[in-house]
Amino acid sequence: MTTLPRHFVPDASPVLPSAGRIGLRVFMAVVTALFSLLLLAYAMRMREADWMPVPHPMLLWWNTGVLALASAAMEVSRRARMHHATRRTIWLLAGGALAALFVFGQWMAWQQLSASGQGVVVNPSNSFLYVFTGLHGAHVIGGLIVLAVTIARLRSDPERAHRAATLCATYWHFLLALWLVLLAAMWWITPAFVTAICGPLYGATP
Repeated sequence: MTTLPRHFVPDASPVLPSAGRIGLRVFMAVVTALFSLLLLAYAMRMREADWMPVPHPMLLWWNTGVLALASAAMEVSRRARMHHATRRTIWLLAGGALAALFVFGQWMAWQQLSASGQGVVVNPSNSFLYVFTGLHGAHVIGGLIVLAVTIARLRSDPERAHRAATLCATYWHFLLALWLVLLAAMWWITPAFVTAICGPLYGATP
């Protein structure tokens, strides 16, 4: 009797990506497109004559470190073995606490800007800073809600919880990468840089 190799066994079905993974990828693609359009509007708007430099509260850098730690905690949770629910729960809780601290730090940065007279309507550059940080923070809060549901299901279905932890880690890595792009744009993209790439504004004197 001849035994067929594993990949020729008729009953072996191909491994397909889960619906959750596909949904997350589609969602991240939509969010990427949204922020790409906002960054394009940001770059185009800064060529106007009334543009002022974007405020740079140093607290944003500390918040960046906190978000990086949250992403690292999610990664440790993802790498935990499927039946190590306690270890996974601890790291998920640590990542969630750090993410919540990040949101609180962003709110504190808003308070500092407001106290120093840098409100949302002072200049278009301020408006973009508030939009970037606020919209990104909203996505972090949404991730925290999903994370809470994931933690609640850890013991009921270990295999499903493991997949959910993997999706949470992927989403948190995405949020960190997105925030680094936004931070770089607010710190290092200047009107001179945009003019060098796109040319002078139509009707303006070169």
